[in-house]
Amino acid sequence: MYFYKTITHSPSETAKKCMFFVQDVGWFKCKPSYVVDRRFFYAYQMKFVVSGSGYVQGKDRKYKLKPNDLFLLNLNEEHCYHADPDDPWELLWVRFGGMQAADYYAMLGCQEQPVLQVRNTNAVHSMFRELFHMFQTRPVGLEVSASAYITRILSELLVTKMERDAVLSPNVSPDYPKEIREAIDYIENHYQLPIKLEEVADAVHLSQYYFSRIFKRSTGYSVLEYLIKYRLTRSKELLASSKLPTGEIAQRVGFCSQSYFTKMFKTHEGMTPRDYRLYVQ
Repeated sequence: MYFYKTITHSPSETAKKCMFFVQDVGWFKCKPSYVVDRRFFYAYQMKFVVSGSGYVQGKDRKYKLKPNDLFLLNLNEEHCYHADPDDPWELLWVRFGGMQAADYYAMLGCQEQPVLQVRNTNAVHSMFRELFHMFQTRPVGLEVSASAYITRILSELLVTKMERDAVLSPNVSPDYPKEIREAIDYIENHYQLPIKLEEVADAVHLSQYYFSRIFKRSTGYSVLEYLIKYRLTRSKELLASSKLPTGEIAQRVGFCSQSYFTKMFKTHEGMTPRDYRLYVQ
């Protein structure tokens, strides 16, 4: 038996400004002939395969999806997907927008490869079903709850991708690869010194290019970003727990000058070290 149910929604201006907002949700048991081939729509769309199978066109190839797979599309770009005629899929889906939608889309690498998996398929399946039922019943706090579900789904996808990129088995407790863990330890033990990328790469016996690539893929930071963030974390501890002058704190945590320390602190924290100390002490 085939069925198609779409529930549309007109998001509030508040939701558009500060949340993930839903345009529509759907639950389809598709016919063998089900095909979507569009040059343009708008917003983003996530689809969860409940049963059956189908295909989605990526940048350079076509991907086959099976139950518990997902795909995420930027509908502002040309897109194409269709059911397997011999085993047509059942789909739960949500079309959504939000200020962070493009960032998640980029972090998940969906422009190159739109097909995604998650570790806890039962939980994600339940969240898609709950989204669908919420828009049927329209409870108090609908838009806030819907935004929270979309955030949870996207976060689950991102953590799964990071674990997979780090070449981890699903049956192993999540952790960084050995070389990345050693690099983090090296940075955190030498952050007070003028560390360079090649020095950290040499410490873990990897080429600079390969090391910088897997460090970014595993942690989400470049080596320099990680070093700056770690130095700022240590500086905030000293600002909160001591009366040391900011120039001495800058020197202790590895910044080359007080002016550079102040510049980096304001860039990343939105205030000067002096203002931060006033707020936390």
